[in-house]
Amino acid sequence: MARPRRPALVAGVALVVALVGVGAAVAVGRDAGGDPHAAHGAEVPLRAADPTPPPATPARHTGPQGRVGQFVVGCTYSHSGAHDPIVHPGHEGRSHRHDFYGSVATDSTSTIDDLLAADTTCDKTVDTAAYWQPTLYDHDEVVVPREVHAYYRAAPGIDPEAVQPMPTGLALIAGDQTATTPQPGEATGWTCGSNTTLSDDPPDCTPDAPLHLVLTFQDCWDGTYLDSVDHTSHAAYSADGACPDTHPVPIPQLTMSIAFPVWGADHDLRLASGNVYSAHGDFWNAWDPDGLEREVVACIQRDVVCDLASNRGEEALFSG
Repeated sequence: MARPRRPALVAGVALVVALVGVGAAVAVGRDAGGDPHAAHGAEVPLRAADPTPPPATPARHTGPQGRVGQFVVGCTYSHSGAHDPIVHPGHEGRSHRHDFYGSVATDSTSTIDDLLAADTTCDKTVDTAAYWQPTLYDHDEVVVPREVHAYYRAAPGIDPEAVQPMPTGLALIAGDQTATTPQPGEATGWTCGSNTTLSDDPPDCTPDAPLHLVLTFQDCWDGTYLDSVDHTSHAAYSADGACPDTHPVPIPQLTMSIAFPVWGADHDLRLASGNVYSAHGDFWNAWDPDGLEREVVACIQRDVVCDLASNRGEEALFSG
């Protein structure tokens, strides 16, 4: 039986934040082994890892549909493989197996230019970003996911007019792939269909509300670096309706909801990264820049609900 978590508190009034310089940074290759990862043909400078990273405790949107401006992208499953162009660029097989959505060109050697030039599995053709998560296994058999819905909104309490488009090439990771016990906060969690209560363990679901993995990404950026040595220190979660001074730029809060054809009780589930507590997801921004800016301005900054997920069971998920 899955252990439900207490719903996250919705943050309060947004504070106005000013862009400040970010210190304690270094410029090194993308992966820890020293291999540079090209973005538009240039080596990417990395922010130094924070010695004491803040906890991953996002404030999530829950409740009735339509309270918060948003746009939603639906992306069907593309492919799987032992690739991770954020953590292990250029090293096929060094990563555990992932399932990919969005740009069909995503693999270990991908560059942002590769993703931008490729076709996409997303219903918005301007979204050639890459989304991925570790492969799910049931009794050691691969479970092929159905699709992912990507929800983009201002985080709870953040002034929608202050939200800026994610810069091209921004890399984000939600969750901890090394976790062997339940992760704190609600950056990751399991649920059935449109149920907004997340569980540490996959619950027993029904065919009309199958298993979903939900991942909520950081919504504050340091304004300088597209990635960091630990792949998380350049971004942070807002708290009490404000971004921290170290990460003063509000960006859309991205929530990935991944649907699996799993229901009933006779399951032995694990992830390619370990047990179900190791849930995590990656996002590499390769949206068409003009297309993303149009969505952010028209939907988030103007606080308009531009899209609903095509599946009625998805529409209530994290909708504000």
